[in-house]
Amino acid sequence: MHLRQILAAVDDSAEGRAAILAAARLARASGGGVTVLTVAEANGSESAGARGLEVLRQLTQSVLAELTDPPPVEHAVVTGLPGIEICRFAEEHGSDLILLGRKRRTEQQRLLIGDTADAVARRSPLPCLFVPAGQTSLTRVIAALDGTERGFGVLLAAVEFTREIGGRLRAVTVEPADENNGAATHVPTGRSARLAQVIGELRASLDPPHGPRSRPAVDHGEALVIRQGSIVAEITREIDDSGADVVIVGYHRGGPAGIIETGSVSRRLTHEAPCAVLTIPL
Repeated sequence: MHLRQILAAVDDSAEGRAAILAAARLARASGGGVTVLTVAEANGSESAGARGLEVLRQLTQSVLAELTDPPPVEHAVVTGLPGIEICRFAEEHGSDLILLGRKRRTEQQRLLIGDTADAVARRSPLPCLFVPAGQTSLTRVIAALDGTERGFGVLLAAVEFTREIGGRLRAVTVEPADENNGAATHVPTGRSARLAQVIGELRASLDPPHGPRSRPAVDHGEALVIRQGSIVAEITREIDDSGADVVIVGYHRGGPAGIIETGSVSRRLTHEAPCAVLTIPL
């Protein structure tokens, strides 16, 4: 995953401002550029669109005033439904990452008024990063993996993203709780053992790296954390315990809009995780 062009889809809210700032910091770390996009209502006039573009430029300028060396930024205003137009713009303009602010809404609110983050993640063939208001750092990264072959693709994307931003990565996987194990030493399942082997081999192949991003992407401490219990709850606990800034999850495209299904781990984490969430389309 290269971050040559980042698309930040924003509005004038605390979450929208967080998206602009996060996009600028990522672009500055990776050497890429940023396009700041807003989606206006389709019934606006041409003059309203021009005013919207100027307002967007002023918003970006005010947000980036705190950065001493902001990256190059372009601006665009499109009309239509945000969940559709953001993805369309990203594909047509060769974006590598879509970045949005994440607004906390209840399941009832998502059912009644919809949720742009969910709509974009369901439609986008590109990775999507959702940042909450107040997010200031994006360097400590956790990849939530299930140990499947498809999950290894999420791991590789996580390593690439972490190296692009000069961050640090660890992985977490969750096994079912073994109520009969008691205080005995836990033995990882074959899938978790294979995952640990792959991560170890990957870490060895990346160390020592060379070039401007000379820090290894994968943690030299506990590169893989194996937890037991409820998947969402245990991943959330690992985020809290490690102080992670970003959790990376594989995300199935498609599915119903509005309320998230009970069984969708990725969708639940996208809305419930106490940090930014990067979705990798599966």
